[in-house]
Amino acid sequence: MMARVEMPLYITVLLLLGALLLGEGRTRALLEGRIGVTPQELYRTIGKGTVKVQIVDVRPDLEEGYVDTHIPGAIPMPGCDAKNTPPAALERIVPSVPTVVVSEDGSLQAFEACAAKFTNARNLSGGLAAWVDANLPEDSGDYVPPKAGAGGGCL
Repeated sequence: MMARVEMPLYITVLLLLGALLLGEGRTRALLEGRIGVTPQELYRTIGKGTVKVQIVDVRPDLEEGYVDTHIPGAIPMPGCDAKNTPPAALERIVPSVPTVVVSEDGSLQAFEACAAKFTNARNLSGGLAAWVDANLPEDSGDYVPPKAGAGGGCL
């Protein structure tokens, strides 16, 4: 009789604990996204090359924004809208990869509009303006996807 009661009780407790852990993970991801990542942290992360992260530039003007200047290796996705994204760039965006969203000034509104498209997204604090102010490397020109086997390390 006792064994009949214990098994459902254990399963119920395990399911409850699993649900609590899942909720905590989602809450943590939301908080990390709101806190953001500083340009210096992002630069160090990219430089290490051990952590895979994609940088998505969501500034709305592709020609006067991304083409003029962008973070090396950033993927343009104007307005975080797939319809406005160059086809070569759209092919490189992976929703499950940790992502840093870059706007002009680190706008939380721009970040929140885009964050739901990614499993793990963080906002670049201060946006591209903060990156430029920190005198970190910049690139310019149209988006060119990396060659196969390029291995990253663009900085």
